[in-house]
Amino acid sequence: MAAPAAPTAADTSLRVLAGFLVSYEATELGVFWPIYQGQNIVGRKGAAPGLDIEIDHPTTSSRHAVIQATARPGKLRLEDPGSTNGTFLGENMIEKNKPHELRDGEAVRFGGFNVIVKII
Repeated sequence: MAAPAAPTAADTSLRVLAGFLVSYEATELGVFWPIYQGQNIVGRKGAAPGLDIEIDHPTTSSRHAVIQATARPGKLRLEDPGSTNGTFLGENMIEKNKPHELRDGEAVRFGGFNVIVKII
């Protein structure tokens, strides 16, 4: 039996996982959103087309933040394009339109919604 063919660059259906956002806000069991290589748009659930990570929280803007990800090794950069309630690393609001490097285990807040960054 022949081994399966290796994926090619032309296979656009494959998405490379770079990390996760994890939150314990709504449930003590937690919820998570995958972060894939490339651009990941974070926004309020149902508020804008083309969102990759939809957060169901009223203080999250419709297009709140962008996470640029590379995989192997995982590297994530967070940028706030101009959200209403700000994006925070720890307790510090990040400067709008300026990329910020994320570290594994770092706390991020989109408006009033808290997540933890997990880089793989």
